[in-house]
Amino acid sequence: MACGKFSGGRGGRVILFGGADPGGRREGDGRVKAGLGIDAGGTLTKLVAVSKSGRTLKEASFPTFVSAGPKDFVARLAAEVRAFERGLGGLSGPAGMAIAGDVDPKAGRIRRSPNLTSFEGYPLRAAVRRALRRPVEMHNDANMAAYGAYALEFGRRKEHVAVVTLGTGVGGGAVSHGRLIEGGSGSALELGHTRVENPGGRRCSCGARGHLEAYAGSYGILGLYKDLSKKTAHEPKEVAEAARRGERAAKAVWNQVGEALAVGVGNLVYLFNPDAVVFTGGVAEAGELYLEPLRAAFARETFRGPFGRVRVSVARRRGLGASGAAAYALDAARRL
Repeated sequence: MACGKFSGGRGGRVILFGGADPGGRREGDGRVKAGLGIDAGGTLTKLVAVSKSGRTLKEASFPTFVSAGPKDFVARLAAEVRAFERGLGGLSGPAGMAIAGDVDPKAGRIRRSPNLTSFEGYPLRAAVRRALRRPVEMHNDANMAAYGAYALEFGRRKEHVAVVTLGTGVGGGAVSHGRLIEGGSGSALELGHTRVENPGGRRCSCGARGHLEAYAGSYGILGLYKDLSKKTAHEPKEVAEAARRGERAAKAVWNQVGEALAVGVGNLVYLFNPDAVVFTGGVAEAGELYLEPLRAAFARETFRGPFGRVRVSVARRRGLGASGAAAYALDAARRL
């Protein structure tokens, strides 16, 4: 069993993991090529090294400092990666980037990101490639999380896997036959902006009404709770704790979340017919509070074909976007 060790790291956090791969070599040394995952968030950027066998070798994080701009970020990223990889004896593997927002994976640019507005339009992937001197892949975080579920949660044993990310907003991604479903512009499965109540409904962060995100994103959950309880919660986990204590209003909130997800994710099940749907992100940790009403709604679907086989679960790994980006980069390099 792998074990972790905390160590200081340039204003961030570093965790080292030990363990042997199936070939008997230490995965923590430089002889094993690994993928580097980079999850660039509005506050922190997370780094993770993942071996070919899917084992997490090391994790770290450092401040993104969005206000300093993308050029400053790339320079600091290169320095952080050099320090990160020295602890592993050096890595030569490819890198994958997970970005929250609308990403153009072909151009390697961010079209729109609520957390990285100063990075929009900048040739980020090309700049990171030059700085790190290695191949770099870039997708939105939900797509990379979907690849992480396919490659790491299920060990590539399930052919059709969908992921729903539950955080401030709601995202979606899917893998079929080992390939990401990207769509024409790389924006496929923007699940949070599918309509679950029409006409009207709660207002989404995009300005429209009735979108799934307005019910299952963190701001939607907090708004629902305030409406039903007349109390203010600061994080969805507070609403989850209240529901587990038996508070009626909090339980009603999670029932509504589960029912809204049943509509949005149910449509995904009809359209994609996945083997598995995996929920990930901070809100996803509420688990059975929303999964129970979702599964009950799925059980009522009369067309049993897609619903009779789909497995619904919460991701076992945290940080599936970063680790999925590392796995995606490794597999993309093998396909070249």
